[in-house]
Amino acid sequence: MKKNDILSLLLLSLTLILAGCSGTRLVKSFPSLKTLDLPTNKRESIKIHLKDGGLYVLDQWKFTKASDTIIGYGELYNYKRELIKFVQNDLSGENDQSIPFLIPEGDISLVEANKIMGNSGNIAALSIVGVPNAIYTIYCITNPKACFGSCPTFYARKNGQWALMAEGFSSSISPSFEKSDIDMLYGADQASGEMSLKLTNEALETHVIRYVDLLAFPESGEERVYATQEGQFYRASKVMAPRSCVAEEGDCLDLVKAMDRQERYGGADPKNLAQKEEIMLSFDRDGNSDSELGLLMGSKQTLLTTHLFYQVMAYTGNRYGSLVSEVENGNVQLKNRIQKLWDKLGGIEVFIQKEHKKWEKIDEINEMGPIASDVHLIKLPVLQEGKINLKLRLTKGLWRIDYLALASLVGEETPVRINPDMVLKDDSIDGDALNQLVKRDKPLVSLPGDQYELKYKLPTDCTFQFFLETKGYYLEWMRDGWLEEENLKKAAFAIYFPGLFMRKAAPEYKKAEPQMEKVFWESRYVKQ
Repeated sequence: MKKNDILSLLLLSLTLILAGCSGTRLVKSFPSLKTLDLPTNKRESIKIHLKDGGLYVLDQWKFTKASDTIIGYGELYNYKRELIKFVQNDLSGENDQSIPFLIPEGDISLVEANKIMGNSGNIAALSIVGVPNAIYTIYCITNPKACFGSCPTFYARKNGQWALMAEGFSSSISPSFEKSDIDMLYGADQASGEMSLKLTNEALETHVIRYVDLLAFPESGEERVYATQEGQFYRASKVMAPRSCVAEEGDCLDLVKAMDRQERYGGADPKNLAQKEEIMLSFDRDGNSDSELGLLMGSKQTLLTTHLFYQVMAYTGNRYGSLVSEVENGNVQLKNRIQKLWDKLGGIEVFIQKEHKKWEKIDEINEMGPIASDVHLIKLPVLQEGKINLKLRLTKGLWRIDYLALASLVGEETPVRINPDMVLKDDSIDGDALNQLVKRDKPLVSLPGDQYELKYKLPTDCTFQFFLETKGYYLEWMRDGWLEEENLKKAAFAIYFPGLFMRKAAPEYKKAEPQMEKVFWESRYVKQ
């Protein structure tokens, strides 16, 4: 059998997996993705995916007073998508001739709805909302794959004014991908006694936030604390600029000397979105041969990942909720396949030149997110030579590098962890939000347009440098316009053949690339 014939056969099998057609062995692993003639066009309908693989499709529904159970009428399907039961009635209570479905929160893995679920406890934290075209901005309509998307976005005071500082858990695209995230609040005003942060949801997403803690370090002269990707903190006594910085376009030293938003960036490869490039760095020790050293890197992603994420969402179309539910119900194989799609793009690999001019990989920075640059510390091995040569290997067009420097490390530090002391929403005290962020028995669920001000009490005997630690996940909302692109064969192709997908997707991305930044920032659901 020819290679192309084998590829076509595999694609057919994978498409059947997503479409749920019967008759193949592979389908048994993904029964809940079966195609159904569901009432997705009814604005009041909801789909409730269950942890056992079953599915409710309700035409009429409401919450109990405790908001922990959904009462409704409609259809119940098993994991094979066979109709088990149909109940039809009027929720007004008149002519009550049948018993409604009672669906407790604990049985639910995901909800798909065409309106915001409101104050419905943890159920809102499991909801994907369909967004009608009518609420798009003109920029989003122009380039829908560049629509603004953001995890929880954080602002701190800089020179007395609110300034964008960080974004939380950017890679946590569903509950099973949930993780914590540490961001340096670089340039934030020194504070004594109290520190305030603004937390916003500026996109069409559901944000589920477990905690938002400050990690504080006392100021000590000119020294500054930096964090590794693994969450270790080191104080640095001296920071040195590179001696040279060379990329494929030539000298890039002026762009990386300071954290000033003058970023080194190159466009994506027109034939392969996973194509790599290299940046060569050299540093002089400058009399610090006895100090432990670390590379400082200030960086963020471009919109390449955002574009591809939205494109895959569009290809899955009406099956997107089923796909997410399948992952949340424990399909490790599918979760790993999705992760491999993003791993194909990779992070920023850091190499050091050792004896005999051999390059050795020492770390890889892979924090996702296009909103705010973060500064990472990469500890270097002990070297005897006076000159230090480093190499960065990264995907073309994926990273904006703002800052590169060499730091002399004094020693490891332990932060003072500070929980919020007060939470304000719309200038009013929100005790429930404070309890959710501090007691952590239930998460804070943030919907588009929500804004909170978090206040932290600080010791008054000194000033501090701050990091922010957050934990949670988010659910991207499905735009109606994306449903028109539903193509399960292309979705399977992206998930199971990421290398080939990066080549196929390159021409379309290159057409949109020049305007993506402008479209992205102008299409924010809420503008600060």
